[in-house]
Amino acid sequence: MAALTINNVVKNYGQGDVLKGINIAINSGEFLILVGPSGCGKSTLMNMIAGLETVTSGEILMGDDDVTNVEPKDRDIAMVFQSYALYPNMSVAENIAFGLEIRKVPKDERMKEVQRVAKLLQIEHLLDRKPGQLSGGQRQRVAMGRALARRPRLYLFDEPLSNLDAKLRVEMRTEIKKLHQNLGTTIVYVTHDQIEAMTLADRIAVMKDGIVQQFGTPQEIYDNPANQFVAGFMGSPAMNFIPCRLVGKGTEIMAEVQDAFGKVQYLPVPNPQALASMSGKDVILGLRPEKITEPLQHKEHEPLIRHLQLKVLVTEPTGADTMLVSELNGEQVDCRVGPRFGVKPGEITDLMLDMSLAVFFDPETGARIDQ
Repeated sequence: MAALTINNVVKNYGQGDVLKGINIAINSGEFLILVGPSGCGKSTLMNMIAGLETVTSGEILMGDDDVTNVEPKDRDIAMVFQSYALYPNMSVAENIAFGLEIRKVPKDERMKEVQRVAKLLQIEHLLDRKPGQLSGGQRQRVAMGRALARRPRLYLFDEPLSNLDAKLRVEMRTEIKKLHQNLGTTIVYVTHDQIEAMTLADRIAVMKDGIVQQFGTPQEIYDNPANQFVAGFMGSPAMNFIPCRLVGKGTEIMAEVQDAFGKVQYLPVPNPQALASMSGKDVILGLRPEKITEPLQHKEHEPLIRHLQLKVLVTEPTGADTMLVSELNGEQVDCRVGPRFGVKPGEITDLMLDMSLAVFFDPETGARIDQ
């Protein structure tokens, strides 16, 4: 295993920078996820870590070793691809052992390693089959097994679950999480799926347009997004963005909104001193759906709780809870309520807003207003 450090890495294809000064550092044994929309540069960065793409400037370190210009075969990494990349004419056992065979590992050691990996991934009963006889999930396990048999310093996963159906993706996500917990390996994982990022990562780098927008733990990024892009990209459903005005009320700063009857209401803000300079200015209030709920008695006495009368536009029962679509200050907002909160579309209902984790953004730049 090895720590990974990416120092000011730039990639240029001759028509502008694809990666614009990437800085990321993780410790040995950590699970890093590179997440972002298509075209953000995450796969390019992954390929540069692997040595499949050259670095225009900057450096990549594994542990204390500078591998910026080292050949892929000499980096001691293993990669799991989106396409599985299995050899169709080889059995599962032969696929897993192939990398070891290339490295002249003795046959008895290869077979021990195949058995170890097969047991770990619960594919012992598949060792004699060919890839064409396997399901998508089984093929992905074999692809992972081939990488795990190597015992390299660093594992790279390039959107490994994107070809699987939704149920299987959830199952494989759990398997990868268990695998990392059991082995303590250092992993870099590329995905565009923010649910994968939140559930798997120790640290997340959220990327857009070749720039790391935010780097931190899943909870840091979820609770304290650096800008409106990160806030909207991470979370399902996404964070609500509500245009409003900050106003001074005595010694307090409040967010001014209108309820379903057009009556002006004032919402408290966390850390009002930091927002004092924004009094009288229009901002974007960011509030997660789970912070807009039915009235909850155990939270009534918390200082940043307020009630609003809002009109329900749509109800979406999911079993465990119900998503409501409502409207606040002209914007549709998602609210998460209990499954037995009886309300119908068209009704006006009392909803509780928990402002303890509310964040505010500049409506022009989308940047987080420092709180």
